[in-house]
Amino acid sequence: MIFQAHWFSPAVFIAAWLILAVLLALCAKPAFKAFAAHRSAVTLAVVILTTAWLLNAAPDDGQLAGMSYHLLAMNLTALMLGAPAALWLGALLLFPYVWLFGGGLSVYPVNALALLPPPLAVNIVFRRLVNLLPANLFIFIFVNGFIGSAVSILFTGLVLVSVLDWAAAFPSQALWSTALPVFILIAWAEAFLSGITTAIFVALRPQWLNTFDDNRYLKPANKIW
Repeated sequence: MIFQAHWFSPAVFIAAWLILAVLLALCAKPAFKAFAAHRSAVTLAVVILTTAWLLNAAPDDGQLAGMSYHLLAMNLTALMLGAPAALWLGALLLFPYVWLFGGGLSVYPVNALALLPPPLAVNIVFRRLVNLLPANLFIFIFVNGFIGSAVSILFTGLVLVSVLDWAAAFPSQALWSTALPVFILIAWAEAFLSGITTAIFVALRPQWLNTFDDNRYLKPANKIW
């Protein structure tokens, strides 16, 4: 979803810039460390994010005209590079995305805060949960890849709809009864694409998953099932 400048006051933009700057500063060291250590994964993550974000759809008319939907792939990117690097990568790619799709750079920080931290927060919670479970490849793929991706886009949809409702950008009833349920459908696609990709990487290119611990999951005593 690309926000429009007239939905928010200048004070909101200033606050959003400050919050985003603090988040990026806190994540800078681990993010750039991951960029340097996993260059091939970074290149692939750029391709994945760009492709996912370009797969968007928007109603042409009706109460929700101007509302747009697209896949996130932020959970998958965080599995590949870690949450700090995923935040930085998403923040960098969001600049051209906002410019190309007409939101205006003034709303960039609000868009970044609504689209990036929510799925990454879900990713962190799910990875910590998986670390408490038995070291099983199926658990890593299914929970982190499939369920984590679905929950991340559902939570992001809830955040987006809440922000749009707070900004009075669309009628409240249309947002909660029509716009929000669409994210349930998108969650299936997000879960399938991210989950399958995670499974492929685990099987063929585990070095592209920075959060995948070979010592934990590939010990002789561990089993796939």
